[in-house]
Amino acid sequence: MKDKAQEIGKLIAGSLLSGLEAKLNEDINVEGISVGRLIVVDGRENKFFCLLKDVSLEATNEDILLNPPSGDFARQVHAGVNTFYKLSVQPMLITAQNPTDLDRPRPSTTVPPHFSPVCEASAEDVSLIFGAPGITNPEIGSPIFMEVPVCLNLERFCKRSNAIFGKSGSGKSVLARMVLGYLIKSDMAINLVFDMHNEYGWSATNEGGIDDPSLKQLLGSKVAIFTVDSNSPLYRKIRADYDVQIPYGAVEIADLELAAGELGLTQAGIETMYRLADKWGEDKWLAKFLDMDTDEFPQVVEDLKVNEQALNKLRRCLDRLKKLPFIRKEVADDTVNRIMDFIQDGKHIVFQFGRYNSMLAYILVANILTRRLHKLYVDKTDSARADGVDGPKPLVVTIEEAHKFLDPQVARQTTFGTIAREMRKYNMVLLLIDQRPSGIDDEVLSQVGTRIIGDLGDERDINAVLTGLPNQGTLKVLINNLEPRQFLLTGFALPMPVVIDAKDYGKFCSEISLGSGIILDEIERRKTVDELKAQVYGDDQIIFD
Repeated sequence: MKDKAQEIGKLIAGSLLSGLEAKLNEDINVEGISVGRLIVVDGRENKFFCLLKDVSLEATNEDILLNPPSGDFARQVHAGVNTFYKLSVQPMLITAQNPTDLDRPRPSTTVPPHFSPVCEASAEDVSLIFGAPGITNPEIGSPIFMEVPVCLNLERFCKRSNAIFGKSGSGKSVLARMVLGYLIKSDMAINLVFDMHNEYGWSATNEGGIDDPSLKQLLGSKVAIFTVDSNSPLYRKIRADYDVQIPYGAVEIADLELAAGELGLTQAGIETMYRLADKWGEDKWLAKFLDMDTDEFPQVVEDLKVNEQALNKLRRCLDRLKKLPFIRKEVADDTVNRIMDFIQDGKHIVFQFGRYNSMLAYILVANILTRRLHKLYVDKTDSARADGVDGPKPLVVTIEEAHKFLDPQVARQTTFGTIAREMRKYNMVLLLIDQRPSGIDDEVLSQVGTRIIGDLGDERDINAVLTGLPNQGTLKVLINNLEPRQFLLTGFALPMPVVIDAKDYGKFCSEISLGSGIILDEIERRKTVDELKAQVYGDDQIIFD
């Protein structure tokens, strides 16, 4: 990296709204100038930080284009005189030419004068914009074609709901693990992760088929793993901290309504559930109904005045719950209550679904727990305000397949929709991870504070992630040119939009790890104990404690 930024052109036209235009210097190779680069325009008194959004071929005389030169010498004669290259840049931030420590870049509200020098951003420029790396401002990547850290402001990140979007293979899960790891290491927020695809707890398989360490391995006792599949082969070697056990009484009709598509519930079935709850009690009706013999249904039909066909269909639908081993009539350890205790103690939690990664299991577990947490945080925040003290530590709830919880038909009714719209004031926010953002309600998307956007491919998804953002035309061009492991970062936790190459995951692991992790530590401890006992008592006399 050069100490002094290289001048690549001169400003010739433009406006604040539509962007600035610059003529590329003749000695600059146009093929080395790519959209998404950070550009600095030096005005007389201020520096303007911009994004390069387009590169175009221009000519001073159209006759040249109609009769193009045939030889290299003729092309060189015309270059820079009759033909030239134009850069289109979008001003984002402005700061004084010699800023003080307190003079941070602010949104640009004016433009630089004609013929101002246009330069590629230097390392000092990037540091001025995004700050120096630190525990609450970690490096998340580097600007494309630069080896300089771009940092994410975690304090601001925790104050709004956020999202990581990208199609399969874009690298969004890897980047999400890094963001979650930094949140846990910094202790800026409590994290509850609903890990549908088993990528954030113990380990995850990368594109090369190799298992990468995940949050539990890297952060040890800071993270607790709950699993709905205690018999998964994964846990034969590495034991999860807790098995998920949810009693029938904790399942509300609203949870079943959200999973209506997976259960096959009809509107008549939903109305029947409410009648059963009115008759037998909201916390008792489900267990009683599933235990009931079908021979008793005629009496229920007579007592409640419900349709017998609807009752039979409802039973067939709800019988699917019996195939979920974590939903039980009686539980030895109520997971819901344990989670409430863990959250209040500041413990970070990852829910893994193992082989039960169906949408039915995922929706029920995520909705049941989040609904209870919503009530807990509302009560704790209101109590803190009444007592004039600080509220609870921010809680970040991470959900994959977010469109299943936040589509336009259900977003206004679910706890997740409520959190996205108004829970910021109760210190509870969402981190949405999704490859189909077009399925998420527009009102929810407009409330997303920080967006990390990878390659999407689908035009509807690209339009959706831009909902509510300024400079949509510029950002759309940048998204369309993303490669795997490249992301557009924009929103509340970033001073300006930037396209980055994601940080190397191996570098992240060595930086974030607190050691080998509590589970590996325990394995090594037991191995040492066993070896010592074998030496004293012989292999046949080992007693495991």
